[in-house]
Amino acid sequence: MNVNVFLTFAALFVKGDALRCYTCSYNSVAGSDCESAPIPEKHVTQCASTSTACVKEVVGLSGSTVIARSCSSDASTGCVGDTCTYACTTDLCNSSNSVKISILAMIGAIVSVFLLANF
Repeated sequence: MNVNVFLTFAALFVKGDALRCYTCSYNSVAGSDCESAPIPEKHVTQCASTSTACVKEVVGLSGSTVIARSCSSDASTGCVGDTCTYACTTDLCNSSNSVKISILAMIGAIVSVFLLANF
């Protein structure tokens, strides 16, 4: 068996590194170091292998704001009521005040709008 073919085949089964996300929470009443970037290294978590996204949830509650950053298996982004969820798929991408949407998510949204507009 050709060594190059074997190495290429073996590389398909090598498990890559798990996604790393910030995991912490902030409450505008109590405060914390999780509100905005730069977020301290102590909040970096190696996500489970089932996690495919980092998320930042922002919830408005009776005049205060709660922000939660975590790993997730759901890469959905959007707002429902007073809760907005921002998802991204690269290491430590949930640190900023406004989480950047991945190119793949953007392309998916554009294709969905295009398909829905044509029905």
